[in-house]
Amino acid sequence: MRSDQGLSASDLRLMNELPTGLALFNDDGSMVEANSTFMAATGLMPGMTDVIKFSSLFGTALSACQQANGVTAKLASGHHSVSTKPVAGWGWLCQLHDVTSWVDAHAMAHEVATRDSLTGLLNRSSLLPEVARAVADNSRPAALLMIDLDRFKAVNDTLGHPVGDALLAKVGERLTASLRGTDTVARLGGDEFAVLQVGAEQPNGAETLAKRLVEVLSRPYVIQGHMIDVGASIGVAIAPASVTSDVLFKQADIALYRAKDGGRGRYTFFEQHMDEAMQARRSLEQDMRRALAFRQFELHYQPQMDIASRTVTGMEAFLRWRHPIRGLVAPNDFIPLAEETGLIVPIGEWVIRQACEDAASWPVDVMIAVNVSAKQLASGKLVSSVEGALARAGVAASRLEIEITESVLMSDVAGCVETLHRLRDLGARVSMDDFGTGYSSLSYLSSFPFDKIKIDQSFVREGDAVKNEGIVRAITAIGKHLGMATIAEGVETEAQLGHMALSGCGSVQGYLISRPVPAADVAALFETLRVTHESVPTPTDRNSHVAEMTPETDLYRLVYYSRNAIFGLDEEVTGSVDAILATSQRNNARVGVTGALMFTDGLFAQVLEGRMEAVEEVFERIQLDDRHAEVQLLSFAPVETRVFPNWAMAFVGNDEPSRRKFGHYAASSGFDFSTVDGDTMVAHLQQLLVDEEGAKVRLAA
Repeated sequence: MRSDQGLSASDLRLMNELPTGLALFNDDGSMVEANSTFMAATGLMPGMTDVIKFSSLFGTALSACQQANGVTAKLASGHHSVSTKPVAGWGWLCQLHDVTSWVDAHAMAHEVATRDSLTGLLNRSSLLPEVARAVADNSRPAALLMIDLDRFKAVNDTLGHPVGDALLAKVGERLTASLRGTDTVARLGGDEFAVLQVGAEQPNGAETLAKRLVEVLSRPYVIQGHMIDVGASIGVAIAPASVTSDVLFKQADIALYRAKDGGRGRYTFFEQHMDEAMQARRSLEQDMRRALAFRQFELHYQPQMDIASRTVTGMEAFLRWRHPIRGLVAPNDFIPLAEETGLIVPIGEWVIRQACEDAASWPVDVMIAVNVSAKQLASGKLVSSVEGALARAGVAASRLEIEITESVLMSDVAGCVETLHRLRDLGARVSMDDFGTGYSSLSYLSSFPFDKIKIDQSFVREGDAVKNEGIVRAITAIGKHLGMATIAEGVETEAQLGHMALSGCGSVQGYLISRPVPAADVAALFETLRVTHESVPTPTDRNSHVAEMTPETDLYRLVYYSRNAIFGLDEEVTGSVDAILATSQRNNARVGVTGALMFTDGLFAQVLEGRMEAVEEVFERIQLDDRHAEVQLLSFAPVETRVFPNWAMAFVGNDEPSRRKFGHYAASSGFDFSTVDGDTMVAHLQQLLVDEEGAKVRLAA
């Protein structure tokens, strides 16, 4: 039927039965007929067909919808595809197909592709073209702010990811509320956000905004009943002329890294030297990866010495990097980067293997101490790595000592302690390194039964000596109470060694004993230290208590005893004894120190009396006398008067002629050096040297 003749009733019924919307239009665009589906889709009422034009319905001409898929229009009942086709003798046939679900799905896909599902902010891929347009438009200044939350990981770890997600959503809301309409905010991923500021005067605009965002994001949050405090670090890059969006992102990221490295909770503007430093850092990281592959790392070892026996009890491994171009790279230059990049885990595994291999050739009573990092402890591979290294080298687990710092425990105490117990179950020992420099040393000592406490070198070499000595005494007392050995690191002088001994420390480590040496030199070092330690004594006070000093008098008395190298009673020895007495008086008279000496066969006791500084000077000089060993300090305290105003000495022999010539035999008189204190020793010497007859007394001439 032709269009000018109208549609029959059967034609209309057929059109109304079809599920798609159908309509006929004249060439001028006026509507002739339409089925009910078309009318419902377009929202037309009956009787309106005579006055409706195609262009008024769809905003375009009939011919514009002739393409294969037509055009998509939003109509009363949703989105529809509109397609037209000229039909000879009928005008134009228009078909509508409901594509609402497809359009909605497409919109949702676009939303997912361009928006962050958690915060509703733009995502990285959507921000990139915005930044590209901003830097291409030189008429308006632009700045990019990269934002990273501080302490966010702790929220996830302690309160769970749902709380962490809620926190991120609130951060997004605060960012949006803090910006102008011309600014763009996006979540880049994790706890990292970005803000593109356009049109503000720079750099003042970016600085004002950065300062504002640091303050706003650092305000407390209340989420699901939890009070949460996090901060924000911000890196800022100003878009100069001819910069690309990639460069701007890179610059802002570098500035953010510097802000976090500088202490967090702050903002930092990008400067060119930062890029140079970052390039150097990346180059160092690449070199470090090659160093591990090409075995450029090596271990040096520093001895640990027992004060009382003067024997080497252990060697601590120190990592060194011998770079073919850079030379010997200092640990401080690459260890922090290895920690940050995670390379410390494979490097640490190599250190343990190599240290065990080296220790296999040492005396079996020498321990090997190896430091491990937080990342190693958290990697889940430390125990198996240790077990494999010990088995491969054939070294007993009891010879391996794992050293950790307090910072290692701070991230996950429970997990770390579990790993440490597994190491102990293998037979390895565990020590607390740099003790006293962290935040919760005492609580950590109670959380795990460490075998040893390493007293940080800051208490040995720096600050107020009197206060440090008090701290060291407290640490050694804690260690003794908990059954943990103590060792002081950083000992560089005889005076420091003496202070550590007097404070009750059991072992020492430092340049006074030896600098760290390459593995190839360890055997020679053992021999050198064995000879040296047999001839040079060191004071120790492991079994005595030094009385509290008061400023009431300047007169002090020091009492000690030691092993000595004078044996027998022949004339040569007698002459030596006389010479010792005369020398003692001559050397000490200039500083006003007097006292008494007593020799037995193999033992030597001495009392020193004088000003505190003078007595300390004389006692320090005695430590360099190779005739002393195993020095035991009995007391050092202020006194009112001198018991020995002059130098005097008794020689107590172990046979009858000696007793007749030199005085009482100590053992026969019930005197036991190992059980007396300073006052008892003074009283005994006073009895021998003052109250007895002249035949038993030797006074200095």
